[in-house]
Amino acid sequence: MADTQLDDALIRQLHVTVRAFTKGVNEVMKPLGLYSSEWAVLNFVANHDSFPQSDIAAALEIEGAAISKTLSKMEQKGLIARTSSQDKREKRISLTEKGRELYPLAAQAAGNHRSAVLAGLSRDDRQQMLSFIQSMLDHIHSD
Repeated sequence: MADTQLDDALIRQLHVTVRAFTKGVNEVMKPLGLYSSEWAVLNFVANHDSFPQSDIAAALEIEGAAISKTLSKMEQKGLIARTSSQDKREKRISLTEKGRELYPLAAQAAGNHRSAVLAGLSRDDRQQMLSFIQSMLDHIHSD
């Protein structure tokens, strides 16, 4: 297989794998009333309470408009609260009581899904894969 074909196959496989994983997360989160994007934010905010909205977007590499839409949905569901900080333009995001109650259930569902997906990989395999993917991301960010 030529390098171009190999590279195309690799990128296609990464894309397909991420989409399949996300679909699985959506399926396990559906009974909890969440989507994978909301789970990502819920998980982040649970571990970084009262974090600026712009910093959440940056940490999760989500476009500003997309994070705003996700946060609006989560706010409507009563999972998060947005409060102004000293800089009135900056909104800080924290979990509501409902969000704190939902978090352990969602974390368990996500953990079960993650364990099932990674079950066939050794710890060394996972570490090597993480290293490869991080290297790719570093190259993307350096462009």
